[in-house]
Amino acid sequence: MAAQPLIPGTRLRWRETVYAVHRASADGQVSLENQTTGIILAVPRAEIVAALFAGDLVILPARIGPDTPPTPEYPTLADCPPHLAAIARYRLSVLEPLLPFAPRPGQARIAARVAEVQITQTAMDKTLAQSVSVVSVYRWWNDYMTGGNDVRALIPRTAARGGSGKSRLQSEVETIVDDVIRTRYLAREAITIDAVTQEIAVRINEANQALDVAHRLTMPGRSTVARRIDALDVREKVAARQGSAAARRLRQFDASDPPTMPLERVEIDHTRSDLIVLDERDNLPLGRLTLTYCLDVATRYPLGYYLGFEPASYLAVMECLYHAICPKPDVRERYHVAHDWLAYGVPATLVIDNGKEFIGQDLQDACLLLGIVLQRTPVRTPHFKGTIERSFRTLNTLLFHQLPGTTFSNPTQRGSYKSLEQACVYRNEVDAVLHQGLLDLYAEQFHRGLEGVPARRWEQAVAGGFSPRLPPNGDDPRVLLGRIAERVVQHYGIDFESLRYQSDELITLRTRQRGAPVRIKYHPGDLSQIYVYDSVEHRYIPVPAADQEYTANLSLWKHRVIRQTILDEKREVSLVALGAARRRIQDLMSQGQHRRRVGTRTQMARWDTAGRPTREPLPAAPPPTPAGRSPATSPPVAGLPPLPPAGLTDLTALLPPRTEAGVAEGWDITYAEEDPDPPK
Repeated sequence: MAAQPLIPGTRLRWRETVYAVHRASADGQVSLENQTTGIILAVPRAEIVAALFAGDLVILPARIGPDTPPTPEYPTLADCPPHLAAIARYRLSVLEPLLPFAPRPGQARIAARVAEVQITQTAMDKTLAQSVSVVSVYRWWNDYMTGGNDVRALIPRTAARGGSGKSRLQSEVETIVDDVIRTRYLAREAITIDAVTQEIAVRINEANQALDVAHRLTMPGRSTVARRIDALDVREKVAARQGSAAARRLRQFDASDPPTMPLERVEIDHTRSDLIVLDERDNLPLGRLTLTYCLDVATRYPLGYYLGFEPASYLAVMECLYHAICPKPDVRERYHVAHDWLAYGVPATLVIDNGKEFIGQDLQDACLLLGIVLQRTPVRTPHFKGTIERSFRTLNTLLFHQLPGTTFSNPTQRGSYKSLEQACVYRNEVDAVLHQGLLDLYAEQFHRGLEGVPARRWEQAVAGGFSPRLPPNGDDPRVLLGRIAERVVQHYGIDFESLRYQSDELITLRTRQRGAPVRIKYHPGDLSQIYVYDSVEHRYIPVPAADQEYTANLSLWKHRVIRQTILDEKREVSLVALGAARRRIQDLMSQGQHRRRVGTRTQMARWDTAGRPTREPLPAAPPPTPAGRSPATSPPVAGLPPLPPAGLTDLTALLPPRTEAGVAEGWDITYAEEDPDPPK
């Protein structure tokens, strides 16, 4: 079910009792009606939101008609067959122009939409023209609304037809069909569906020459081939057949009016902060942090952020979105700011660019299930999300350029200013500085483009009846935003990245799977737990790591550094070896604290914080080592090589070479950092 606001009619289950929102007042009070007794209670909105993210409250699907909305067959779109997910996305694209009309668009409006879709399909490839009719659109509308505006309600329920939700073609036939479509249909030549079907028939006939009668392949029908072609992304088909320029014309940017309500349009991007931070342990510079930032366009109010020494990655995007969605009630106590952080909730539209961290099915499916429309800007067009680009410049000018140790925006502006020598802001103080800049300065100052104050605009929208959309369950954003992988459940649990995960619930799942792989979701910044998908109960099972001591505060990047160190020594990767290698690398980091090269110290800082949001408290730093004494090290582990020599000055000596897979995933474990102002 997609995210919903707390408006009259919204149903909740709170501590096993079902309530319905009776009224939501502008003063923050929500009247809840007990659906069993009829008693009405007045509860602060903040208490309801806190209960949701604490796991005590769940938002239920809305009722449309006498029937209870069906439970989605799949937790995420990644858990259903790809061609069924593509059909659901296509059906939603047909319905989107009709969604603003409530309670239901009229027959004339639906007929006009059907005619428009059929004309568009005729111009491109007419493969599904016969399946889009007024009756089918009515049915899709009812399924979507009854399912709580959830795209999963549009997935064809093939399990009820006896096909168990999977393709009925033989695996060899599926391979031939996919290969012919990719090599022949997705080409600049105008190949028809009949020609594709004939080529498939030729290849199947050739394959059958080497098979006996009992094992020969069956030729699929033309309609089956047409459905496979229609399941392809429309822009992919147009780009392959008409060129990338034609594919870009399918998207329209800035075609609508500016947003007027909070969360209607949200922009997200990364930037390196114009500030050098110091290590609180030895007062030496660490370098510049990377800021991932979410901004509401309608009110210009900041929604969420992530700060880290790692470069732009999916981890940063995931953490920033999660921070934006969740309420932030404790900022006054934690960061000593004068104002509360007002914003939270699920965005309606999220504007992204073409960075590798934004391109992937994981983010697309998570946003679909949360009811977020992803709007990707064209290549090399930063002006299409100019609000956040301008906000970065304002933040640097308003905040970072006012602090000692700023690097300014460019060397010309910096002039002879010695950024490294003037730096005095510690790493563990940056979050407090950023909160004060965002909440006490940026959100409370007059914005010329907005012609108002961001905080007042947000408050006015809430007072006028605006209610942020919330996920049905407080755990949903964390699970949905996780990365996806597949593993086989063994008798000892699940192996993932040379780590072992085990729980009692895996016993039943292993018996049921019989050696078939299961889908898992994991947090790139925290490998202490993964989520395993149960395809029978349609839920994700949390499974902890067997070695909680090793995986505590362990990110994927940090773990890969440790594992590669072991592989370079040609040793078997085991939990004992991983733990010993982590200890040795940590000792190397401690010995290297006196290094002055900023790039090296930035890598050391990434090791210390790898994957953890800087807004979370860091562990207490050890006291500085007295002059003339070497830092304490852990006792050596028997059978392992000695520590690297003291002359080793760079963590990159421990890192493996760059790989295309790591770069494409946004998790390359090398990180080059140039000194913005090298010491004399």
